[in-house]
Amino acid sequence: MDVATYKKMKGKHLREIVEKLLRENTGGCRTDTKKLTYLVMRHYTKIFIPFNDFKKIPSFESVARCKRDIMNREGKFNEDFLPEVGVTYEKPNSD
Repeated sequence: MDVATYKKMKGKHLREIVEKLLRENTGGCRTDTKKLTYLVMRHYTKIFIPFNDFKKIPSFESVARCKRDIMNREGKFNEDFLPEVGVTYEKPNSD
């Protein structure tokens, strides 16, 4: 199976899980994104982290945003960077 097909399948599966959790409003996840993320992670892994500890972890978006800032805006640590298949990366304008 190629990478694009895998990502498409994974994304569809993720959407189904998120939709089910939102439909059932499991643990109040409609109003608590951290709880929704926690429940999705519990679906994909057998690793158990108590929710009170999980709440202390920065969001995945925050981690990704910091990585982009460091690598793209500051130009650090990207000498061995290999872009993902099908994803385009642009350097910010220096204006």
